[in-house]
Amino acid sequence: MIKPFSSQLFRFCSLLIVFGTTFNSQAADPMGAVSEWADSVRESTDGRINLSGYVNAHYMKHEGLPEFLTRDPNLPLVQIREASIFADVVITDNILFSTELETSYDFSDEEASGREDKFESLFNYYYMDLDIAGIFDWDTDEIGSVNIRAGRVLVPFLQYNENKPNFKQSLMSQPFTAWQLAPVNNVAASFKQFGWSDLGVVLDWSKDVGAGIVNIKTSAINGLGVDGPVLDTTVVTLNPPGMMKPTVRVRDGLHNARADWNDNTDSNGELAFSAKVSFAFFAMPLNIGVSWYSGAWDENEDHNLTMKGIHVDYIMPKWHIKGETVVADVEQTAGVDPVGVMMTAGINTSSGDYTMTASYIEGAYNVFEYGNSNKNYVKLIVRYDRVNTNDEVMFTPFNRSRNTIGLEWQFINNIKLRYESQRHTLEDFDNAPQPFIDAGGEETVRMNMLSIIANF
Repeated sequence: MIKPFSSQLFRFCSLLIVFGTTFNSQAADPMGAVSEWADSVRESTDGRINLSGYVNAHYMKHEGLPEFLTRDPNLPLVQIREASIFADVVITDNILFSTELETSYDFSDEEASGREDKFESLFNYYYMDLDIAGIFDWDTDEIGSVNIRAGRVLVPFLQYNENKPNFKQSLMSQPFTAWQLAPVNNVAASFKQFGWSDLGVVLDWSKDVGAGIVNIKTSAINGLGVDGPVLDTTVVTLNPPGMMKPTVRVRDGLHNARADWNDNTDSNGELAFSAKVSFAFFAMPLNIGVSWYSGAWDENEDHNLTMKGIHVDYIMPKWHIKGETVVADVEQTAGVDPVGVMMTAGINTSSGDYTMTASYIEGAYNVFEYGNSNKNYVKLIVRYDRVNTNDEVMFTPFNRSRNTIGLEWQFINNIKLRYESQRHTLEDFDNAPQPFIDAGGEETVRMNMLSIIANF
């Protein structure tokens, strides 16, 4: 049974409900002024500069996670999770520059979040987009449209990454396919650099083939990589009672293998490649596609990472069903202990080549709509995830399933309240090491999150 809210969550929830009800009753449009400002920028530049953006803040509380030496992940997090401005600048009729300035602010104690810097700011992506068909005056009806993007690009892999802004989603939490494997987001404590971006080039081709539009994106990028001898390098020091504080490798997937926003190098000199082929039907709102990624992740270019995935989106005005599945094959040397702590060698030692998997299915339905144009609604969302990042060890806390239920209330134009409750079940918990249990790690992890999102 899910435990009741803490008093802090109850107060936060009450405050946001009062906030939403007040704005709704007054028929206010607080984002209207921001939208008018963006419109004035576009008009004053003759359409050369187009701005949009969004902001979201949240309260998040976990139960059942082990306590670390540097922080307690069960303490509540209160953060401006993300505040982003997207800019599209028309250089010429056939050349466009796009970027996203992303910021976040942490109101939580460092003991809860582990963040040293309260404020963080970065450019999530920045690239030039060249309309090749327009530059050479090709017949797009005959050959389709052709674009080339160069710079720091969002990697074309699966569907979630290129549609990452949270106001486009129904839940704040990323699915496991876009967190543990395809590294769209990092860990919950340090919300920054949403989206898997990398320095490289993307070729984008699409064509009307009668029944729908086929789209093929291929990229050559720096790729994922780490400096250490294993791919999943994240380690934590547990904080059980007593003097012994074991340091363990948690095998949490791939998000720590991606490059930082200002890192223009890789752990090796070899390029990685990705491709996504998708098809959108005209007769129904169905988008299906397959994705592929391959590249060496180690310094010596001896070990390869290959990922294959499938996405399906069926999106109607009042409801949707969407899902993804992905498999990652990792080449890795067996018997390496990157942590170097003898007492936990069985937990930290790599076992050689292994496979990671993740999948999710999500459904949503507008259970209530109101207002003259039905822009206001209450939506119910359910999601089921499963992930296995285990490289053949007996236990890892990131081998788990997750059930999520959420509510989204758009109470005024472009402003939403969201609540989501999660229940994670750790698999193979009978094999969990005693220090993990002593530090507070449980078989069932619960999470509650309340958010407010506004976009323009």
